[in-house]
Amino acid sequence: MKRDPAEGAESTEAIVLRRISYGETDLVVQFATRRLGRIACFARAAKRSRRRFPAGFPSFARLEIRVGPPGRADALRPILEAQAARPHLRLPRDLPCYAAAGLLVELAREALPEEQPEPEAFDALAEALDRLDEGPFAWGELLAAEMRLLAPLGLAPRLGSCLSCGVAAPPRRAACFDVARGGVVCRRCGGAERTISGVARERMLAALAPLSGEAAPPAPDTDPRPLRDAQRTMVEFLEHQFGRRFRSARLLEQVAGRRNGSTTPEGPGILGPDVAPPRGSGPDGRSR
Repeated sequence: MKRDPAEGAESTEAIVLRRISYGETDLVVQFATRRLGRIACFARAAKRSRRRFPAGFPSFARLEIRVGPPGRADALRPILEAQAARPHLRLPRDLPCYAAAGLLVELAREALPEEQPEPEAFDALAEALDRLDEGPFAWGELLAAEMRLLAPLGLAPRLGSCLSCGVAAPPRRAACFDVARGGVVCRRCGGAERTISGVARERMLAALAPLSGEAAPPAPDTDPRPLRDAQRTMVEFLEHQFGRRFRSARLLEQVAGRRNGSTTPEGPGILGPDVAPPRGSGPDGRSR
């Protein structure tokens, strides 16, 4: 007897992480969800059904979805309904914000566990995408968002004390950062090739203050350069930890680094088929 897909259906808030065309009318969609964790779903006739999927599945959109259980252990969940909660329509009109959103979504795809709820990490991703949708882009905001996404998962770099001896890193002072080990190492313990400025370290640690009930975040950033450099180190750390390149990070360097005096050379499109650069974007990242 064929099982009713609506039997055992569950509703949850969800963020589109990736979508892949399957045939002429269907989609496979990967979501970060608040109640179910990271899930992969099948949207039958998604390209033509406006009744069940009136908003479609645009990149970075936050939706309310209703999904059925998978038919077997390795099967996709069927999407029964999807309604837009926050479509993030402004993102494609600001390329730095768009690229930063792409980086956060790439990170979520790697960091969030499959079929295991992580509501704090989901809320961090949702809040970060909302802020990027409002704009403007800021390196400090991106670093803070990455820390808030990684911390509930136990994956955030250790910035407050030496990984080897545990001595506290002096506040507002630059610190050596070991990309492979994922944290600061004092010079007495050998230091490391990379450094993170005191400004960037303070900003990244302050991002975790709301999670611990400590002091409020620092004032808005005035000089983006140390924060941009810290983001480059963060990308190195992430790529080492997850064993893959974060393609959106290269686009972000091109479009946001240029605004801050970067001389990073341009390269080919790097977001891939699921998160393509928006059409009509000019060299400054603004929509034409």
